[in-house]
Amino acid sequence: MALQLEGAEIILLSMGSERTRDLILDLTKHGTKKAYLLCDRAFAGADTLATAYALSLALKKLMPDLVICGRQTIDGDTGQTGPAISVLTGLNLITNVMEITDDHGKLTCRTRTEKQRMIECPSLITVERAKHLRLPGIRSKRGEVVLWGADDIDADKSRCGFSGSPTRVIESYRNQEGRRKCQFVIPAS
Repeated sequence: MALQLEGAEIILLSMGSERTRDLILDLTKHGTKKAYLLCDRAFAGADTLATAYALSLALKKLMPDLVICGRQTIDGDTGQTGPAISVLTGLNLITNVMEITDDHGKLTCRTRTEKQRMIECPSLITVERAKHLRLPGIRSKRGEVVLWGADDIDADKSRCGFSGSPTRVIESYRNQEGRRKCQFVIPAS
């Protein structure tokens, strides 16, 4: 979704092991010049709260106008990290965004409930899997991935990783039934 915002300077930010660097480096070929990877043993074992804490510190350092997060991560299904980041950074929040339109710097989001909402920057939005990443151009060049550790973002290590995570995963499993049966309930106004 960020790639469709004309004239936007896109910066990637992620947290993971050093092996994640190559994946992020490949993403820079799609139109970003720089990426940041929070990579430190202090971040290992982080739950959504500890992840949001570390990412929020990096965002405070980068100071973007708009933060675009996925609804959930590939290794979890809580959908809590984006909203938690918005609380920790004080950013406005819109969730379940399906589409963004840019009208001369005024951004409008269409959400899963088909509501149109205007964005006042700085803001954070969580997006649904509504877009597919296009293939990079044949002359696309890789950008740069900067590794930041806990000290680089002035993190309190007691709030990071396993030690900063109040939740513990006891067991994980793959959903064998396929699709979940969920229903969205919209409260009466």
